[in-house]
Amino acid sequence: MRKEAPAMTDSVVVLAYNFPHRKTQDFLFRLFAEGVSVGHVLAADPVKLNVAPSSIRSKLRHGALIEPAKVAKAIGAHYHVVPHQGNQINDLLDAIKPTIGVISGARILKRPVIDRFSTGIINFHPGLIPEVRGLDALFWSIRKDVPLGVTSHLIDHRVDAGRLLERREIPLFTDDTIFDLSERLYETQIDMLVTAIERARTGEWEEINYESTAYNRKMPAEWEAEIVELLPAYLERRTND
Repeated sequence: MRKEAPAMTDSVVVLAYNFPHRKTQDFLFRLFAEGVSVGHVLAADPVKLNVAPSSIRSKLRHGALIEPAKVAKAIGAHYHVVPHQGNQINDLLDAIKPTIGVISGARILKRPVIDRFSTGIINFHPGLIPEVRGLDALFWSIRKDVPLGVTSHLIDHRVDAGRLLERREIPLFTDDTIFDLSERLYETQIDMLVTAIERARTGEWEEINYESTAYNRKMPAEWEAEIVELLPAYLERRTND
């Protein structure tokens, strides 16, 4: 961890987790492979959340993940263990003077952090915004019978809101499982990385109205239990549209 860091106005700053984490690892490797310079990784220690676990599992369990500090070193990025809010990160950002941030792992970011990125911070939401904001986007999309997709956007002080960069629906197949859909949503986020950065840099974004949209909370366990039963009919309708 470096206390002093040079300004790298053309490079990307990645907000990440300071523990082995698939999205952090995959985002850093993809950016490196695509020739996108990552100047700094701001990695936050884990925080215990007061959120009940889902009653059904939708994500694969992974092993053999690489420590994010090791990945950052391999791609030539400065690695900082720092909370994602407070004086420590604010002072660091004042020194870095970042233009674009990319979230590969973070809790809700506050205005003092957001406002220190001159272009903004890009988030990838595994649901279509504004239709499906908030938690459990995969489950809510199925329950609300809306298309499954990923939204890249420049965040603001609201949750899953801000300037829209891209909405991309995923392909569906009648024999898909919850795991198939979850993985495809995840892979689509990675595939959208470079396009999102290019659009942010060139100002190719869209302002949309969020006033009539609701933020989804954690789906109740009794509704979660119905998702697997709802899935076949959902897929049949969506693949025949």
